[in-house]
Amino acid sequence: MASTALTITNLVQNMCLPGVPVALKLVLLSFLAFALLMVLTAKARRAHFHYKHNKNNNNEGGLIRGGPGMPVPLVEQLAQKLHLQNNINSNKNTNYQANEDSDSAASASLSSMEATKRMLAQPSKFVDAEKKLKQQLLHLLEKQTTEQKSNGEVDPNLSVLGVKISNRYLGEDLLPYPESKQAEEEWEHKMNQRKEELRKQDEIEWKALMERYNEVMVDYVEENEHADHNAGLHEVEQDVIDSKPLKPQQHKQQQPVSEVKHAKSDENTTWPAPSKMAGDDATILLKPAFGTHRPLSNAILVFAEGYDLSIYLSFVESLANTGYSGDVVFSISNESKLKPGVKEYLLSKSDSQSDKGVNIIAYEVEWTCFKKSGESARGSGEGINHCKMNSVFGDSAGNPVDDPREPRPVATARYELYWIWSLQYSKESWLMLLDVRDVWFQLDPFEQVNARGKVTGELHLFGENADAVRIGTSAYNKGWLVTAYGRKTVSSYFDEPVICSGSTMGNQDAIETYLRAMVAQFDSTKCKSKGCDQGFHNYLYYSGQLGKVDDETTSVGSISKLVVHEQGKGAINNLGALRTKPLKEWGMYDAEKELVLNWDGSTSPVAHQYDRDKEVNIMVKAKKKEFEQQWRLGKPNSA
Repeated sequence: MASTALTITNLVQNMCLPGVPVALKLVLLSFLAFALLMVLTAKARRAHFHYKHNKNNNNEGGLIRGGPGMPVPLVEQLAQKLHLQNNINSNKNTNYQANEDSDSAASASLSSMEATKRMLAQPSKFVDAEKKLKQQLLHLLEKQTTEQKSNGEVDPNLSVLGVKISNRYLGEDLLPYPESKQAEEEWEHKMNQRKEELRKQDEIEWKALMERYNEVMVDYVEENEHADHNAGLHEVEQDVIDSKPLKPQQHKQQQPVSEVKHAKSDENTTWPAPSKMAGDDATILLKPAFGTHRPLSNAILVFAEGYDLSIYLSFVESLANTGYSGDVVFSISNESKLKPGVKEYLLSKSDSQSDKGVNIIAYEVEWTCFKKSGESARGSGEGINHCKMNSVFGDSAGNPVDDPREPRPVATARYELYWIWSLQYSKESWLMLLDVRDVWFQLDPFEQVNARGKVTGELHLFGENADAVRIGTSAYNKGWLVTAYGRKTVSSYFDEPVICSGSTMGNQDAIETYLRAMVAQFDSTKCKSKGCDQGFHNYLYYSGQLGKVDDETTSVGSISKLVVHEQGKGAINNLGALRTKPLKEWGMYDAEKELVLNWDGSTSPVAHQYDRDKEVNIMVKAKKKEFEQQWRLGKPNSA
């Protein structure tokens, strides 16, 4: 080591630059060596840089997008699809198809850095509007500064000091502040009008953006469905694909499966009882928190957790005002989570001793919920979180068993609750499954069917407006079906009307069969998206698994007759798809009588999704206030 150091020292001493200290010469030598190293490794470093930033021509993922051959992340797939769609739309009127294809291929392989640059280069009306607003407010500041320096020489009516300002850009023709104190009232009126116009415009643009996003999501699901579904779904899906399902009239009925015996359901062997998954000898432990079922009465079954008193008041009081006599079965929040006044009001309507009037039965279900990430969550998160039911099923000795199903949205799990409740009624009882928040009663919902005398085995479904929406034109309905069953299985349904899962009616035996079928759809598909129950509902009908419409020569389980009502032609009027213009303009609302109408001008017994119409919603809100005042005064249901 010493001899090596001596050699280097002698070499440096004999080099040029005489008189330069040896230490400095060593530093210069080090720089020369580093430069030589950079030259020799330039090619290798360039290749590594291209790989890291995904600039290689074969479009294999680098460190930013994963190793070669790894799947492109979902977010990036969506970004690419949206970018490609914009690129194609912006170039569709040009004759440069070759250049367009080249640009599209290049955009699909953009690196994150390049994509960010392109994104920042895109115009943003919101950012641009904020910039313009800032400039206008700076102009106001200049005016106010000038006025302050005038030492009170400005007429107070013409002053701009302390004037109101808008926090939103209103356009070039309307400043975000009045020209003076005197003009403040007129300016405020114009500002409110303009904000309403802008709000509607934003709504339209946002809806269009969400529809485009939903289409991309559906495409993504279609491309990745086989990776996302379990093996059981593949087997079911392949069977259906091979049989080429058509419309209900041509569909081959599903083969029966064995099931656990139940005291009131021995004849139903098409789908297993929901309790079977908890064990062949499973028992039902769920009991009412208060109230008693009247087995011979009709009943309305409602999942109604988390709402305030006004929702229960409008539902129950509007129903009572029709003269309805029967049960209403609610699933409500645990007592500790109930909103003020809810339990007191519901208890006042719980009267099983009389065979007249409304009788409320309430169940409190304990839920254990999780976010999609798997973290524990407090509550259902308005249906977004996935939940398990606690202490609903037990073993033969009555000991609670864990929920046998995977966590799912409460909107999906509610069908298990409906099934349990349905077992409390006789075969001839009419049962109705309804949403709670957007339902308004105008006539006894069972008046027409009661007039026919006792029947069994009927199932009634209710459609949404077929002219306004079809399954294929609704990104949501299409997406739920594709997510659950795969595109190949359900594409033949895309031209069909949407059947609403929030409104179903039938005899107890038919409803019980339908509810088994709904629970079985989750068990086979494991579809956990909020809204998949609507997909299940439409699949069961269009695949023919609920039977043939108005054909009493066929039956499925205990369903001997299947009836489907077009929108505005049955006991339940689904109004949501008509939101494009007021119901009055459709001829479906009599403002003078404050009644929602069917297409033939008759009164709709049940107005569902009424809150999509502004005038009807205002009417119902006013009625809610009346009901609440009457309740507070101790005179409910006196309207």
